[in-house]
Amino acid sequence: MLFGLRPAMESGPWIVAVDAVFSLIILAVLRQLVHRTPVFLGAVVLLLLTAAARVAEGFEALQWLAGTASALSALLVAMVVFFLLNYVVRAPRVSHNTVLAAICVYILLGVLWGFAYLLLYERNPGAFDLAHGTAPDGRAPQPAEVQLRYFSMMTLTTVGYGDIVPRSPEARAFAALEALIAQIYLAAIVARLVGIQVAHATTSPGEPPDSASRN
Repeated sequence: MLFGLRPAMESGPWIVAVDAVFSLIILAVLRQLVHRTPVFLGAVVLLLLTAAARVAEGFEALQWLAGTASALSALLVAMVVFFLLNYVVRAPRVSHNTVLAAICVYILLGVLWGFAYLLLYERNPGAFDLAHGTAPDGRAPQPAEVQLRYFSMMTLTTVGYGDIVPRSPEARAFAALEALIAQIYLAAIVARLVGIQVAHATTSPGEPPDSASRN
């Protein structure tokens, strides 16, 4: 819902509100998954730095923070992906939380690559062929971050409409890597979850899992 709302927000206050809600959701996720206090505090500091950098880049005098904000955002999302993936892989049995965590990892991979593309674009605007002119309805084109996140999701799902094209070798390599990792992730995680569910289903109610696996 948040990913769908943010592109429709054209005013600064609404965008900040959506980003604030997303930050609170990330904080809640980390609070549930990170059990070591120093690690959690470090994650909170990273979250605050990311939020501050993203707010600051909205001011014209602080546009130089754009690359910093993108890098911090990518690092934050990568950390959340790591903890969620660790939760999914280590789950002893499949529950609705396990399935939802696996789905979140898949979506956040698209967000992570979107920030990676944004870093490439900020370093080299010719890395991607984005929409810069006026849209057919007369509206201004969406920001590069929104366009590249859209491109990332289309690459992740291997849809590839072709309206945004990677031009530089680095951008093409990142796009190919995202598509490859997405397919490997789906195959590996689905196999993992099915394997856990089958192992649990074949275990007798009063029989420990180890004895079922030995049989």
